[in-house]
Amino acid sequence: MIAITGSGEFLPSILDVDKKLLSYIKETPKALTFSTAAGKESDERLLYWQNLAVDHFSTLGVEHKHFDARNRDDLNQDIVLDEMKNANFIFFSGGSPTHLFDSIQDSKFSQELKNVENRGIIAGCSAGAMIMGEKMIKGTGLNYIANTIVIPHYGESFYSWISNTVKVLNRGKYKLLCLEKDTYFIKDKNEYRVLGKQQVHIIYKKEHYTFSDGDKIDPILLT
Repeated sequence: MIAITGSGEFLPSILDVDKKLLSYIKETPKALTFSTAAGKESDERLLYWQNLAVDHFSTLGVEHKHFDARNRDDLNQDIVLDEMKNANFIFFSGGSPTHLFDSIQDSKFSQELKNVENRGIIAGCSAGAMIMGEKMIKGTGLNYIANTIVIPHYGESFYSWISNTVKVLNRGKYKLLCLEKDTYFIKDKNEYRVLGKQQVHIIYKKEHYTFSDGDKIDPILLT
């Protein structure tokens, strides 16, 4: 399963949503979090993400480990790969989608990631969501969700540049999967649905579809 949101990772506002998301896992949740997208930022910023993640999953009462994996080499350490074999919930937080993609693509870590998708959930927010599309605003994505460009922070004024980019990309071949705060777009095999407090949008050419919590999305809209 893939679960991606526009913003709000590890904050109190998404706590109830994450609790429900974790309930989709059949086994006892075993979560790993990665702030790799922020791997080129300061130690203080990386510590910020670590502390948020630790507090968040502690509040949820979930078994959790956070890895200070800043790049490709860090992700492919044996200690990380071994933990991946036992994990069923992986979360990528925000930062640079390009750096995150470059750190994952065509690696041992990426192979373990596919195994997690089959038995649990791969989740991401902001940059961690953007890499899941077939294409990104700059470069390609991991193609967990084909035919899409994932647009996070949708509707947030601080990220108005994304809305401007949407207007440019709206005439292209890819569907725009636009994600608001505290709301997940979920891909469960061939089924798509929404979980959260706000909305998910699919934009293509002159078409604009909007979905809210509990809505199922016709797969044809993303093909």
